[in-house]
Amino acid sequence: MKFLLIISLVFLGAGVSTPQKVDQWHAGTLRGMTVGKSKHADMLRTWGKPRWSGNSKPEDEDARQVTWTNYDKVGEFAGLTTVVSDTRSGLITRINFYPAKLSRQEAVAHFGSGYVVTRYAFDSCVSEEESEAIYESPTGPLVIVEYRARGVAIYLGLKDMVTRISYVNGPIGSTRSKCSD
Repeated sequence: MKFLLIISLVFLGAGVSTPQKVDQWHAGTLRGMTVGKSKHADMLRTWGKPRWSGNSKPEDEDARQVTWTNYDKVGEFAGLTTVVSDTRSGLITRINFYPAKLSRQEAVAHFGSGYVVTRYAFDSCVSEEESEAIYESPTGPLVIVEYRARGVAIYLGLKDMVTRISYVNGPIGSTRSKCSD
């Protein structure tokens, strides 16, 4: 009888969870705000009054306008948090957290396993408005610890210190340069 129960559990998959692949991006969440799902109004209701907030000035009429909202003491560590949301829809498109002092080792101890380390380079052929376009490059100067299944990208600077933690809902760069197309 035990044998039949074990066989049925194996074939039905009951009680067995399939691990998420570390290379698949999912939406990041910080203190109840999920990128791509939560709205600016949800953030104000949950996190309260921000330190400051302002809108971007689009270059042309067709450009997307964004709202930048800045908070103190919202992240998991000491530092500043900037929330970027689409001004028209109110949808949160990215959350950037700038820790005051955090090492790579401390960040990995906090977030745990299930990460990949990816190097990125800047795309040199893109226009001024796309100056932060990056692509995966084995020799790129940007080193980012990515928790893709959790939508978290940890940017590393000098001496493996964390310069930014971004909560996103998709890849932070392309897999190859746009200049090579």
